Amino acid sequence: MISFIFPAYNEAENLRRFPTEVFPVFDQIGQPYEVVVVDDGSFDQTAAVARELGPKVNLVQHEKNKGLGAAIRTGIAAAKGDLVVTMDTDLTFAPADVPKLLERYAKGDVEVVSGSPKLAGYGKEIPTYRVIVGKLATLIYSLIFGSKITAVTPIFRLYRRQDLVDLPLVATGFDINAEILFYLVRRGKRVAEVPTMLTQRIHGESKLDYRKEMKRHLRLVWRMIKMRLEGKS
Repeated sequence: MISFIFPAYNEAENLRRFPTEVFPVFDQIGQPYEVVVVDDGSFDQTAAVARELGPKVNLVQHEKNKGLGAAIRTGIAAAKGDLVVTMDTDLTFAPADVPKLLERYAKGDVEVVSGSPKLAGYGKEIPTYRVIVGKLATLIYSLIFGSKITAVTPIFRLYRRQDLVDLPLVATGFDINAEILFYLVRRGKRVAEVPTMLTQRIHGESKLDYRKEMKRHLRLVWRMIKMRLEGKS
């Protein structure tokens, strides 16, 4: 079974798109699946809309907003599938690209498949500063990882659940995606990338606060460097 994890903070309008834009894609894959929606302390109708989506949706709720990283960690703990796919609820990575992740994984030579906006080419509507920040972060993380990976920070990624459950994850923000990848690479897991376009959200506002996230990433980078120097995994 595949577990699709969707962290959601005030994403009621985007969840209403699932019956027409998400479920048909997942149904065509031809494998059993569940959709884990983690309501991260929303104050809109996120939980109510998620409940209306039917039995395929497993709704998990935080009493208060804890951040993207915490929501993903909660989703991993709740997931029942052998494979886990993490996605944005705003659908800025298209559900139609999920088969790309699965097709690459099916080759059997990797444990992780990342969607890479760099390989696809960033959408014209993506602000230049966001592209620059993403490329800079990727460069820094690639140097620390010791491997050339173009998509370190994006959420759109496929994992084996068994590889995630015992990771000592602590990130609460958008740095969670880099933290997961760091541990997996350190443990010898093989990573492949497929081109996937990143677009702008249609409904709602982005939860990304660049000042806060830069501080989080700097703390994570320092922690990674210390772990490499100390030889920890």
